[in-house]
Amino acid sequence: MGKRALVLGGGAPNFTLMSGALLALHRAGVTFDLVYMAGAGGVIGLVYLAPKGLTTDQALQNTMNYGISDQIYSMVPINYKLFNKGGPAAEAFRDAWTSLPQVQAAMHQFGMTNEQKLAADWLLFQGAMMCPNDVNYFNTGVCAHVPFIEGVVDFDKLKTAPDHALNAYCIEDHQVVEFWRPNLDIHHFRAALAFPYIYPPYRIDDKTYYEGAAFDSLNLMGAMERPEYKDIIDTVVVFDIVKPNVIHRPRNLWDAYAQSIMVPLVANAEKELAIFKHWVETGSIVKMPPKQVPEEWHALFNNQEDPKPPQIKVFTLNFDNIPESYQPYMLEWSRSNLETLFGLGYEAGRTFLNAHGPYI
Repeated sequence: MGKRALVLGGGAPNFTLMSGALLALHRAGVTFDLVYMAGAGGVIGLVYLAPKGLTTDQALQNTMNYGISDQIYSMVPINYKLFNKGGPAAEAFRDAWTSLPQVQAAMHQFGMTNEQKLAADWLLFQGAMMCPNDVNYFNTGVCAHVPFIEGVVDFDKLKTAPDHALNAYCIEDHQVVEFWRPNLDIHHFRAALAFPYIYPPYRIDDKTYYEGAAFDSLNLMGAMERPEYKDIIDTVVVFDIVKPNVIHRPRNLWDAYAQSIMVPLVANAEKELAIFKHWVETGSIVKMPPKQVPEEWHALFNNQEDPKPPQIKVFTLNFDNIPESYQPYMLEWSRSNLETLFGLGYEAGRTFLNAHGPYI
């Protein structure tokens, strides 16, 4: 029997679309032999594969708590949980601050009421405001490297999880590379999310890395070309959240900044999906016997002189249920936005299962 792969691409605050959809698939008993990740998809993939202190179900729901309570976000629209001040003084302050029991409790919000979450976010906001800032002209990023991940991912458990890979861009080699199990650790995660200007490039041994999603938003073809998977993967499910619907006329300067990050991610994802579809349509990636191919796939080959069905089934979860009126607000880090997108993602996952469940 062939292997089933999941592709979790880059994104921003709309990443809870992925965690909501993945929860729907998880509750339906859908499993994956390979989880292929880029950017924010790495966060969702790792908490799914190796949650720390929570069940998989709880860990995916907990991604909504990565946002900021609306009462605070409406005044200061910055996610101070994920974007920390950089520099030695800031790091020393955070080490002392996060050692306090009440701060540690505030950082783990699963199971709290909305009132408790607001109080916890307010305490964390005070710490973010008190934290010193050493950033200057000679720094290569304005924030410290991605925090919090060691509190939600069990990296020891990750070594025995289903196979997985997270991409990054190697500056010295000028190419996208993949970090694979069992070597993927917290350092590889930080390297894979070192987005230019926001986070400094991350050094591992003699190489330096930027976020892979900044170059290949999905890195969809990588797993297909890996020798041990090239001939045995027969189903690929792609969660595509970096779609043109996140691009809109900005409402203010902060929103325009968010757009500047998302525009290249969207363009890259669109190109990757088009190339991958071409590979499938031309039979470059094919393995499945024709009798296992869903009927709708045959229509793709009607215009070919020598039509042949794809051997790999590729399904894209498109999240087409997001109301057009809501799309301009998808890049906000408010808790209500993350909760709304999570619900829409879960709904999209259920719709996807109803349509394609028998084929995956």
